[in-house]
Amino acid sequence: MKNRQETLKQRKRRHRRTVSLIYAAIVLLGVLSVMLMDRAIVAQKLETERSAIQRSLNTIEFRLERLIESYSHMSRSLAVAQSFEAASEFQTLAYLLRNNNPSVINIARSKNFIITDVHPTQPNHHLLGYNYRDHPEKLKSVQQALDTKETVIVGPMELVQGGFGLLLRNAQPGQDNIVGNVVLDFERVLVEAGMGSQPKVFKASARVSNDQGTGGNVIFGAESVWNSDPVRANVSLGDTVLELAKIPAGGWQVDKSHRYVLVLTTGVLALIAFLGVNYARRLIIERAEARRHLLNAIESVQDGFVIFDRHDRMVMCNTRYRDYFEASRDLIVPGARFEDILREGVRHGLYPKAAGREENWIAERLELHANPHGQTEIELSDGSWIKVSESKTSNGSTVGIRTDITELKTALQTAEMAMRSKSEFINNMNHELRTPLSVVLGYVAFLAKVEIYPEYQALKQAIGSDVKLSHLLDKFTDVIVKQATISEVSGKHLLDLINSVLDWAKLSSDNVTLNLENTELDTLLNNLGVEFGPVAEDKGLRLEVFADPVSIDGDSLRLRQIFMNLINNAIKFTETGYVRVSLSNESGLAKVVVEDTGEGIPNDQLDLIFDRFSQVDGVQTQRQTGTGLGLAITKNLVELHGGSISVTSVYGQGSKFQVVFPIQNAPV
Repeated sequence: MKNRQETLKQRKRRHRRTVSLIYAAIVLLGVLSVMLMDRAIVAQKLETERSAIQRSLNTIEFRLERLIESYSHMSRSLAVAQSFEAASEFQTLAYLLRNNNPSVINIARSKNFIITDVHPTQPNHHLLGYNYRDHPEKLKSVQQALDTKETVIVGPMELVQGGFGLLLRNAQPGQDNIVGNVVLDFERVLVEAGMGSQPKVFKASARVSNDQGTGGNVIFGAESVWNSDPVRANVSLGDTVLELAKIPAGGWQVDKSHRYVLVLTTGVLALIAFLGVNYARRLIIERAEARRHLLNAIESVQDGFVIFDRHDRMVMCNTRYRDYFEASRDLIVPGARFEDILREGVRHGLYPKAAGREENWIAERLELHANPHGQTEIELSDGSWIKVSESKTSNGSTVGIRTDITELKTALQTAEMAMRSKSEFINNMNHELRTPLSVVLGYVAFLAKVEIYPEYQALKQAIGSDVKLSHLLDKFTDVIVKQATISEVSGKHLLDLINSVLDWAKLSSDNVTLNLENTELDTLLNNLGVEFGPVAEDKGLRLEVFADPVSIDGDSLRLRQIFMNLINNAIKFTETGYVRVSLSNESGLAKVVVEDTGEGIPNDQLDLIFDRFSQVDGVQTQRQTGTGLGLAITKNLVELHGGSISVTSVYGQGSKFQVVFPIQNAPV
């Protein structure tokens, strides 16, 4: 007892240590989370600010490219105009262009590589007569303009008067090799593109990239911008790459007001985590208790119970389940695969039906297990029977119930044996009754025609002209004929009853085989109309047959039996009016309707008329006799042909039976 108490104390201490470690881990995780999230938020804010400045710089880049393109277009237009203008007109045109574009510093024109005109003239008169051939470094760009017929951009370059300029050369090829030159104030162009906007918010700078791709001379803004990790953009100016840079005016500083919210949020989450740990602890205890209750409940079930997970590995089962499959008991443990348990049972001969076809039987059983539908009965080697009921859960697991149905199975087998014995008895009795009854009916038929007997003829001749004896003989003959007729009618009725019972015995034991052949339903119904016509006339009824040409695959004798029964019933239970038979082809279906104006069938008995030994209660049925098997046999024969039969009736007005057969296999 003392050792047990110490063990409990140790468990409690270990539990407290575990909980304390969890709490410490939560605190540590909270601190690390704050640090990592703060770093991530700062990085995100910085990235957001850089993205905004990058977009601003990209806009400047776009504007600068458009400005250069605009000035290039202006320079080309000027070159074209200059090729046709005289010196005085050149000055006028250049004056207008320079006044309208403040970024233009001066404009010059050269012919055959010698500058002939310049504007404004006063500060640039020394350029007149400047020969490019004497300056190869400048001749190269002039020749390039003449060769490419495109704007050649030179610079940015330092100007004599200070600052940086951009030279645009455009040529108008011809005999005079005229080249127009426009010098732009590049710093003004940059300002015009937006590089100097919002100086209190942003710092911007531009420099020319050198041949090694590293930073070159700064031509706009401060050198310090390039040392502050700026956002950058590049603009191509002919053979020169211009680098643009931009930073916040106060440097890269991130608002850290989020830290208070972050610490507060993390603290709340940590508190929630503490509460969650306590809740989880209680929940684990409750779940363990619930599991114990569940296991006790499963063990108390009289049926076998088992659960397999979605990977078909056993989760749990009760003792009853293990008892059913004793041969596989060693494998029936959590984690065991269903297939392994099944194969172990087959290996030990637990399933008699698997003998000789083990792999096929296992495959069939695995298919039923993977796709359960309904219930399966399995015989075990000890003679017992198990009903297997399985179903899938929403997560793909399989829940199975195994029920011992040995007593029920034995009772069913006994009942089936009794049914077979009954069927054999009925078949034997019908055979033993029908054969002698047919012979008796033959003799009775002859007896009803006593005048054909030679003995009667001899007696008639012996009496001769004796009126009294002749009268007595005729009277005696009438009595014999009358009794023979009554016997024949009763015998035929009895034969019909025997035939009905025999047919039902065959149908109920699935011993009826159809001899399918192409059958003309219209011919069959017309022949029945001729056959039953006199019977209907004797009752004062009209028998009408309207049959469209329709053929189906069917057993002609059984089809004749179906419609003989329906027509005979219609005539039998109709006193006035008509019996009408119609046949039509409706959307690939042969539809036969037998309609009468008889007594009809009450609504509460419509669902019963196709049951065996069932007859409708009514005045007509009280006067008619029968087994109550006719419509049951008819329904079975119709369904054997793949058809269906239905009835509608208005009590007191008549009934309508409808038979439908498929005709898709009939020859066209």
